[in-house]
Amino acid sequence: MSVSIKRILFSSLLCFLVGLNFVVGANSVVFDEENPVIILFDEAHRQFFNRTLYSQALADLEELGMQVVFNSQAFNETTFEGVDIVIITDPQESITFRERIHVRDYLLEEKSMLVLANPLVETNASLDGHGDYLNYILNEEELSILARFWTDIEAIELRKPNDVVKNDFSNAGKPEYLVLDINDTNHEIFSDYDNISTIITSSCSIQDAREELIVGSTEAYADPPLGDPHSFSTNIAVLVLAGRAEGFNTRVAMGGSTIMFSDVVDPYLGSSWYEAADNSKLWRNLIKWLSTEIQEENLQKPKTDLNGPFLLGMTTLAIIFLVGGFFLFMVGSGQQISVVKVKDIVEDKRTKESEEASIGASKQTKRDRRLRQIKKHTKSDRRK
Repeated sequence: MSVSIKRILFSSLLCFLVGLNFVVGANSVVFDEENPVIILFDEAHRQFFNRTLYSQALADLEELGMQVVFNSQAFNETTFEGVDIVIITDPQESITFRERIHVRDYLLEEKSMLVLANPLVETNASLDGHGDYLNYILNEEELSILARFWTDIEAIELRKPNDVVKNDFSNAGKPEYLVLDINDTNHEIFSDYDNISTIITSSCSIQDAREELIVGSTEAYADPPLGDPHSFSTNIAVLVLAGRAEGFNTRVAMGGSTIMFSDVVDPYLGSSWYEAADNSKLWRNLIKWLSTEIQEENLQKPKTDLNGPFLLGMTTLAIIFLVGGFFLFMVGSGQQISVVKVKDIVEDKRTKESEEASIGASKQTKRDRRLRQIKKHTKSDRRK
């Protein structure tokens, strides 16, 4: 078999294998880019931290291929249709019982939610935290969520104010501006995405979480609006995963700081909070993690009903390559393509063998005559 024919056969085989590989690949999981993660950003509860003050954070989510929609009305039966992640920043208005029912039903569908409170800021009502409003959602019995934002349950007024976590030694200019090293945190939020080493936050504390993601240093303490600083049996948590009962597979993350992901520029930081330390990386990692299971659910199922026709088509294409390649080879080499019978091939071979034998005999005869002439001349010279 000539080299050219081998190349033709190899190309045809390669074409077939590529087609087969495509069919096998169709059975694997492929992310459907036409179904992006949908994030609902709530603005219906008088949030001071709206889309204007979260412009950088929301723009980063869109760069990740996610779609952000905004809610400006009370939660109802259609608010969460098609939504994958709900983000509620520090609300300044209570979330009603009817609204909480819709949030509960949404979470029972095993979707994701991020709720962010803020620490106590007695000098600025817009920045002041309202963790008690978020606790109303977490208190729903069917959700069995254990974690809560700390609030002063002994406060006389209807609203129960948050505390503020402080550190008098390691801070960014104020005791309430915490500088936290999180290199020792092993959760996948910190290990599977962008590397995070340090964050800067101003946060209230969170208690009774099943999984604490970021905690204050050993020198940190939680300062309530009234009374002495309080502490817990473990480190003071500022970012957690909400505890839940068995069978509740939704992902709920809770943060004690809304301001840390905002565009608010602070002179102590010399930048916006979002740009300070690794705050922006934490935001992106957190949302990526909340969307992980959602993306897996959006993966396309293999279309096995198309495998048979596709494989047949690729086989036909391989045959066309083989026949067409052979035809082009014959035309390119200048040889005529004709149909020859096997009998004719055998007779032609015998004729060629006979001719070669005749030529050989003829050559042999000339050689003998030449030898005889040489011998004759040799004898004649001896006589002389």
